Amino acid sequence: MTVRPSAPRLFVVLVNPLGRHSLWPADLDAPVGWPVAYGPAARARCLVFIDQAPVCPHPAPAARAA
Repeated sequence: MTVRPSAPRLFVVLVNPLGRHSLWPADLDAPVGWPVAYGPAARARCLVFIDQAPVCPHPAPAARAA
């Protein structure tokens, strides 16, 4: 039996509602509310995109103390 190498996995870059980027496998459905900003592409290319993307100026909301 011959084992063939699988094709490289592709990824997309998603953007969450706070404007932050996330690496996501292209073969999976993106979560609702997380649009695709880049891809599908190789993981390394997606990471370059994330590194060059502007940083969201708004910090995540702090957890409220009870």
